[in-house]
Amino acid sequence: MSMYDYLLEKYGVNEPIFSTEIKYNNYSSPWLYKELNRLCLEGALIRFDKGIYYIPKYTSLGVSTLNPLKVIEKKYIQTDGRVFGYYSGITFMNQLGLTAQVPNVLEIYTNYEKAKIREIKIGTQKLKLRKARVEITAENKAVLAFLELMNVLSAKDMDENKVRIIIN
Repeated sequence: MSMYDYLLEKYGVNEPIFSTEIKYNNYSSPWLYKELNRLCLEGALIRFDKGIYYIPKYTSLGVSTLNPLKVIEKKYIQTDGRVFGYYSGITFMNQLGLTAQVPNVLEIYTNYEKAKIREIKIGTQKLKLRKARVEITAENKAVLAFLELMNVLSAKDMDENKVRIIIN
């Protein structure tokens, strides 16, 4: 099985592939990077960002692009059923329907951030990463997101509709 077939079978089309997670026939990192570069030159793979690739889909409109939110979800929120982050701030409020504001910068608490707060860019999307206060798991994700929401909202800003949304 070629490396392309392996990547296609394991990840599929238009899904983020992190070079650090590729385990192909016990080959060394330099060989894997050389092979990834060859596949990129052939057009079988596209480099999205440093260490992030995807297999594009070719359509009548051209080559597909990778959605930055897929990369963000996989890198900072959850992957393979493991939860290690959550959205916060205006991003979370928008997801709940508490605000109609669409955030320009996504705020995320994650286990994989070492600095208290750091701003980065993935593709075209700006992120504000925050270090988790406690380890985030699937069991405590909702509680931590709720507590963080209570830090952001003030009681005077909440009407009956917002209270109902939060209770639900």
